[in-house]
Amino acid sequence: MKRIICIAAATAASLTAQSNVVPGLNGRLTVVDSLTYYGRRGAAHPNGEIGMAMLNEMCNPGTVTIPWQAAMQPNHPKFGFVIVRVVGDRIEQISDRSYCKHAFTSTNYSGPCGSCQNPGTGSVMGINCADTYGAGNNADRTWLGPAPEIDPWLGTWNPIGSYFDIGDPAQAGGLVLPPDGVRSLNTAGFDSVKNRVTVQEQDLLTPGAAYFYGIQLIHQGEAVANRGDNLASRGFNPVYGGATWSLGNNAVGQTHGSILQRWSGATINDGQNGNDDGRFFVASKTTALGGSSHHYEYAVHNVDNNRGGATFRVPIDASAVASNFTFGDIDNNPLNDWTAARVGNEIVFTAPANNSLDWNTIYNFGFDANFTPGISGVTIDEARIGPGALFVVVAAKAPSASTYAQVTPVGTGCGGVNCQTSFYEYFSPASAFDLANSSWTLTYSGGTYTLGPGTGVYAAPAGANLTMSDDTTVAVPIPFAVPFPGGSTSTLWVCSNGFVSPVNNGSSYTPTSAGFLSGQRTWAALWHDLVPSTGQVKVDTFTPSVVRISYTNVPNFGAAGTATFQYQFFSNGNVNVIYGAVAAAGNEYLVGYTPGNGAGDPGSWDISAGLPGGLPLCSGVSIPNVALTSSARPIVGTTLNLLTSNIPNGTLLGLQIFSLTQFNPGVPLAPVGMPGCELYLGLDLLSTFPTPGASASVPYSVPGDPSLAGVLLMTQSATLTPGINPFGFATSNGVALLLGIN
Repeated sequence: MKRIICIAAATAASLTAQSNVVPGLNGRLTVVDSLTYYGRRGAAHPNGEIGMAMLNEMCNPGTVTIPWQAAMQPNHPKFGFVIVRVVGDRIEQISDRSYCKHAFTSTNYSGPCGSCQNPGTGSVMGINCADTYGAGNNADRTWLGPAPEIDPWLGTWNPIGSYFDIGDPAQAGGLVLPPDGVRSLNTAGFDSVKNRVTVQEQDLLTPGAAYFYGIQLIHQGEAVANRGDNLASRGFNPVYGGATWSLGNNAVGQTHGSILQRWSGATINDGQNGNDDGRFFVASKTTALGGSSHHYEYAVHNVDNNRGGATFRVPIDASAVASNFTFGDIDNNPLNDWTAARVGNEIVFTAPANNSLDWNTIYNFGFDANFTPGISGVTIDEARIGPGALFVVVAAKAPSASTYAQVTPVGTGCGGVNCQTSFYEYFSPASAFDLANSSWTLTYSGGTYTLGPGTGVYAAPAGANLTMSDDTTVAVPIPFAVPFPGGSTSTLWVCSNGFVSPVNNGSSYTPTSAGFLSGQRTWAALWHDLVPSTGQVKVDTFTPSVVRISYTNVPNFGAAGTATFQYQFFSNGNVNVIYGAVAAAGNEYLVGYTPGNGAGDPGSWDISAGLPGGLPLCSGVSIPNVALTSSARPIVGTTLNLLTSNIPNGTLLGLQIFSLTQFNPGVPLAPVGMPGCELYLGLDLLSTFPTPGASASVPYSVPGDPSLAGVLLMTQSATLTPGINPFGFATSNGVALLLGIN
């Protein structure tokens, strides 16, 4: 009963208003990329530590401008950074609690949020505008300040008395300067690691581990409802090369949300202290040890709770016995570890005075118990005085029969059209580029492209020199309409940084896969930071059936060497890309084609190896699969709605299926004429529902019997859609409804 009251209290608190919300303010973290090594310090490898930084792009999908005042003014975006390792049955933060980037100006270009309403100043981000901070920018210690100075819930920061104000005592002769609101930080003399994202080398050498890096965006006054896209992460592979580290991306692409979702098989939920303080995310996972014994493992991510966590309490059944307590934080100091003990019917982990669980950190807790897992609510007590309740309750697995109602999607639906619309290869570091003196061709037929070996011959550059400066884009009218999948264009927008688009696609010098896929349609022969100030970019429109765009001896920015390559756009839609000499130096390269506008990420593809076999691309007209969601958690005695969406055109009726039996993995239905569809449950109970449009809702009343808590009820929907496949039916994903009393 006590835990039910706690959860109810936390829910009631969430109905209050967040104190400093600015209506319409909404930032979106669109790109996390380019994790970069900046140096090491300490003992000889592998016992030192390394400093890193990463790239971020964000944009403004809101209805008001976003303040972007440079420090020493208080109101600007801030970025926190984190690196985690997944190994065995645990996810853990291996980076320090990073110093945070203080953004200082917005470049305001059109990008993933659409056409920028440029405000004409870098002190605000305009509506639909975008801005990128490269890894080098985020590595600049001039703009990196301690995380504890920032209130992550309100997004506020006080420059008076800040690190920037006081300066680093080590750089001021050991004297702490008086606070006056004037920047006093001098970064001269910093080593290559200080204040950058820092990781112990040993933590990057774990056999079989998977590694991920992430960024968190903080805005002053952004409502929590708009923060779902303020966190993002992606996978990388750390490789020691004998003197330096390579930290290139792997095939695990970018995803929004807490980085805890990188822990496969974990149950992840979040809770917050009403609207007076922010959120904790809790990932929980159990491992059977034999008999009724299980190991319980938890990772707790403080996303934006300013008061921090001081205890972590897990309910345990009165009959259960717990042992083998474990704890992990982000330092190697055993003297500040949390202690664990059983107190009544709870396992209680308690922090010492100097090691609370603060924002942008992940701590680990674990133990063994001889009790089968149930879903209950763990409790995190606040570490400091402040507004709101004294605790936060989050649903998680626990050795307790007090079941917390939960909805879990299972598998995927079918009935849609999902295919690869893009291809690209991301070359990081630059020295990995291997396409010099080669070529490739996109052959256009039937409204789609097929990538294959080059069929073109390099032509001597002709036509007008575009006389482009650094980071510019020029619109070039051409004498015919070039068809492409989904449209055509009589204008090509040529960027100094090596890519071409049918509309203005900006002039970013930082190639990233996420920016490539989320921007406009792009042909990228060589997206790279180029400076055509001494080389030439010529456009030849003299031939009625082909337009040639030639980059000749265009220098790399900030590095020696040049690049020569040529586009050939034909009136029949074919596109040739032909490379001459390319001195691989400077920042990363990206080569490929995408329809953009949020295209799916197929992962980096080895062009030189895969080109002989060809690669068919689809037209870009993707149709989502049938999907099923629940409007609420299945608490006994309540009613929820089961919503089926993406119902295909021509559907005659829908089926709602219920069963106490779950099929995991799902049963493939291709043998009965439903390729790509799977059944995730038994066919115990079927009911029909009308399908007048693209979505339909079916109410379900959860019986009011508390003894049903802990029952897993599976449901899945299907549509009778003649012609969609030989059998004439499509299915949704499954939904697992764990009935609970709270």
